[in-house]
Amino acid sequence: MPDLGADPRGARLMLDLRRMSLLCDLAEVGSVTAVAERRSITSSAVSQQLRVLEDEVGAVLLRREGRTLGLTPSGLVLVEHARRVLKAVDETLSAVAATRDRAAGRVAVASFNMGIPLLAVPLMRRLRIAEPGIRVEVQQQTSPASLRLLRRGEVDIAVTCSYDFLGHEVLGGLTSETLIFEPLVLLAPAQWRQRVRTGGLAALAEAPWVTGPPDSGLGVAVTRLANDTGFTARVAHRLVGAQNICEVAATEVAAAVVPLLAVPDRLAGLIVPGVDLGTRTISAVVRDGRRADPTMTSVLHTLGAIADEALAGSAEWSVAS
Repeated sequence: MPDLGADPRGARLMLDLRRMSLLCDLAEVGSVTAVAERRSITSSAVSQQLRVLEDEVGAVLLRREGRTLGLTPSGLVLVEHARRVLKAVDETLSAVAATRDRAAGRVAVASFNMGIPLLAVPLMRRLRIAEPGIRVEVQQQTSPASLRLLRRGEVDIAVTCSYDFLGHEVLGGLTSETLIFEPLVLLAPAQWRQRVRTGGLAALAEAPWVTGPPDSGLGVAVTRLANDTGFTARVAHRLVGAQNICEVAATEVAAAVVPLLAVPDRLAGLIVPGVDLGTRTISAVVRDGRRADPTMTSVLHTLGAIADEALAGSAEWSVAS
């Protein structure tokens, strides 16, 4: 057998998984800038790591195509095999986990804000009784940040939300399971609800609004409603979190667009029925190779049951409203 330790090229066989992940990202999103955003690092750091990877494999992996960066035939081959390697690492961990007598171990969950009380907290309560060997650790993150942590291997599950009128994240190497598919609803003070019933959404042209940041899903939803109706929304309050938006709407000083499940029962009377504002999807996302892990299977099954109960509970009064 060749003595790899005496051959300087032997170091190339010890490829760094993180650098291979960056190359796979580049193949999916098409630019160093997009990779940097996905991984929450600088573009220069991405470029540097890709150059190191080229040195490791001893081949040119990237080529300039105008203003974009493409993959050479060598780069395409490495991406194909790197995806298999990255998945195999997770599959190895899943196979080892399957040898245990019962589901056990630490499961790190990153979730957007409303996913904490809606899904993560009930998950912790149930597993503490049903699967005491599973230790759930939760952190609050935006959906894009949760996916970045998932790709870096810092969390095991990302609970995310996406809106049907916004672009969707490319999920290369990840598996998404839909937990909740819910409509957005319009909340309005009593005087404005009556005007909408008689004059349609145009009656809200002079109404004050409470919503999220301009680039958030709920912020965009209000802008869409106003643009489609022919007016510019007069946003008086901008908050982070649908539950906070609901609380301001509860004072009946502003109209709002929020997801159905964010509306507590006591505020159901504020909903203006029969208005199509789009939908939101809440999902649990895991890396492809971890889907067969028995512990992950147990956690995902429990999340699905919690989501089903939440939807059933909301349907009872949303129809009546």
